[in-house]
Amino acid sequence: MSFFYTNDHVKLDYHELGDPSGLPVILIEGYSGSEMTWVGQISDFTKAGFHVITYDRRNHGKSQSVPFGMRISRHAMDLAELIDHLQLKQKIVLIGHSMGASTIFAYLSLFGSQRLQAVVTEDQSPKAINDNSWQFGQYDSSWSNFLELVKQIRTTRFTRIPVDQQFKIALGKVYQPFDFDFNEPLLIDSLSQDWRDQIPLETEPHLFLAGEKSPLWPAGQAKAAAEMNPLAESYVFAGAGHIPHLELAPEFNRVVIDFINQHRPADSHLSDK
Repeated sequence: MSFFYTNDHVKLDYHELGDPSGLPVILIEGYSGSEMTWVGQISDFTKAGFHVITYDRRNHGKSQSVPFGMRISRHAMDLAELIDHLQLKQKIVLIGHSMGASTIFAYLSLFGSQRLQAVVTEDQSPKAINDNSWQFGQYDSSWSNFLELVKQIRTTRFTRIPVDQQFKIALGKVYQPFDFDFNEPLLIDSLSQDWRDQIPLETEPHLFLAGEKSPLWPAGQAKAAAEMNPLAESYVFAGAGHIPHLELAPEFNRVVIDFINQHRPADSHLSDK
């Protein structure tokens, strides 16, 4: 295990696995999760030759919890600082689940696509609240019941397909308590964002993933988001809920690895300029 300190002095834990000279792939967990939720991806991703990087966002997993920085923009800054800390020489693939995907949207908004090879966002609508312009947000959501829906998320059953027992055991061994009340301002900030204006500006290939039976939003959100940029694609995991990378790990790994390799140039090193 390794760690670094952000510019506001928060200790964040991270792991590096696989070939250090391989294409860097950073995995970003969702709200209340930890880097260990990617346990089903590590073997296949490292076998594919990737330099796999996982980390716990502030207030998650084994990273430090603090009563400040409860904004998705701060989480994007943390990601940027991790990338700087690692001194990666190649362009990077970012893969984010749920709020991890929102962290990527915020990163793109703040820092652009210059350092990125590709992006994968999993089961996260770019706009969580429904209105006349968007009907792919959280089910039955509106600004009038927004805070009520925020409260409901902590008791929502996210999976629809049973998670492999081996994964359950691995996750149980490293379980870290999560304070939902303490971190609620972060969830409110994240869900109140609208990233649709960001998607057409992206210059990297982007794969939008969705669970067919996600308890949060219609699976059509992935296709609707992908249609905003000609470089984007979408894929829906049949029968899956909110966490396809745990529910259907082999399919998730195949789809994502194929996407990355499809958009992987012979030389993905960053320019010295």
